[in-house]
Amino acid sequence: MVDRLAVPSGGIPPPQQGGEAGPGRRASLTELAYEALKREILTAGIRPGAPLIENDLATRFGVSKTPIREALRLLVQDGWIVVLPRKGYLVRPLSLEDVREVFALRQLLEPQVTADAAASGSQALLQRLRGAARVQADEEASYEAAMRSARAFHLTLAETAGNGRLIKVLEGLLDEVERLLHLMPELGGHLTSIAETSAHQRIVAAIGARDPEAAAAHMRAHLAESSQTLVKAFSGVSQQ
Repeated sequence: MVDRLAVPSGGIPPPQQGGEAGPGRRASLTELAYEALKREILTAGIRPGAPLIENDLATRFGVSKTPIREALRLLVQDGWIVVLPRKGYLVRPLSLEDVREVFALRQLLEPQVTADAAASGSQALLQRLRGAARVQADEEASYEAAMRSARAFHLTLAETAGNGRLIKVLEGLLDEVERLLHLMPELGGHLTSIAETSAHQRIVAAIGARDPEAAAAHMRAHLAESSQTLVKAFSGVSQQ
């Protein structure tokens, strides 16, 4: 049995009737269940390898099995859970190879994105990057705030490419990193470490100087250091 999800008293509120997606539209029951379950997976409230049973989830959410089934189908589609034939679902386990693959993909995508951002070096971009870096380096910032700021830093760079598919891929990779950080709380200091915050500052400086080559090199080095740190930590956990 997984830990109880944080849902409103009385279960998930009913969705708004009619209307297309837009600012005033309330999420459907399927969307609410999906987001709640994904958040629990990302924050390690539901651990890798934990079972997910439709009937149990429907009871806890106070809804029928249909939106739960659809939410689980979407989580399978997005790679967060796997199907156990005739048994239900399982939160996808993590391996050392998963960690390496995440950073290998980021190395393919982010240095070039960073170089392209440096070619433009707009003041609006620099202001957003500096703001995210400032929050992350703040000694009084919470772990969650530092994590959100680090994520915002990388996604802000990706948005400059104007490529929706690239952004979606990077969001998925950053989700994987977020789950790793929640699974290994001993890495809490890494997000606000000198190595991490200085790397972001060097990237910002290169973008401000409109130096694509230096910006890409700094991003490449930053990802290599982060990968080494997480791989080392995960190797220690997996061997216990």
